[in-house]
Amino acid sequence: MSNNYGSNNKSVFLYVRGDDYSALAFDKRFSAQELYLDMIIKGETSRTIDDQDYMEIDIVEFDKIDDKFLSWIKNNLCDYDQLKSEDIFEVKPV
Repeated sequence: MSNNYGSNNKSVFLYVRGDDYSALAFDKRFSAQELYLDMIIKGETSRTIDDQDYMEIDIVEFDKIDDKFLSWIKNNLCDYDQLKSEDIFEVKPV
């Protein structure tokens, strides 16, 4: 989850949720960065994909988040099984 995107002052994620295992399916089927850029180009802040899998995707932005803190949250406060269906994917802000 390393963020090597320069000195940007915000952290941007795609928040993916939907059917069971939708976050895992998203990670296998899509490039988070490419989908994010497509959403930005189309002026979208959210998108629903309803084909093989049902997914709701939102762009969420925060002030810069430390990578160590983000890893700690995922490792200590998130349930592994929950992350299969609902997760965040860091993208490079535009």
